[in-house]
Amino acid sequence: MLTPEVVSGTILLIDRSDRLAKEQQLFEQAGYTVLAANSTEEGLKLAQDRHPDMIVSEVMLERPDAGFTLAYRLRKDAELANIPLLLLSSVFQSTGTIIDLSTPIERQWIKADAYMERPVAPEQLLSRVTSLLFHHTENN
Repeated sequence: MLTPEVVSGTILLIDRSDRLAKEQQLFEQAGYTVLAANSTEEGLKLAQDRHPDMIVSEVMLERPDAGFTLAYRLRKDAELANIPLLLLSSVFQSTGTIIDLSTPIERQWIKADAYMERPVAPEQLLSRVTSLLFHHTENN
């Protein structure tokens, strides 16, 4: 198995303020530049202004579906549509709903590149982001 080379870039984190500092530290220690927002509206504005290399967003912020709505809005914006998007949430723990982006039906209505169920280990989160950025860079 090939290990992706070190990938750098700017990551936009959109999450509750009580988690942002820890997530920001994780990515900064790995060499990423981090932008942080604690609402999807603030995150969308930062994405439009700064065009990050990747966006990592919680699903359940202002509303239970806020992250899904953000994904639709990003994909409709020609300048932001190709930015890799990873959604995080504890949807399963909260609702019992399983989100599996490997099925065509789920991919049809969830406009994200990847989804991870919380709790997620910091190493797994970092690995997934690095992999998504590596594959995005490789394909562009």
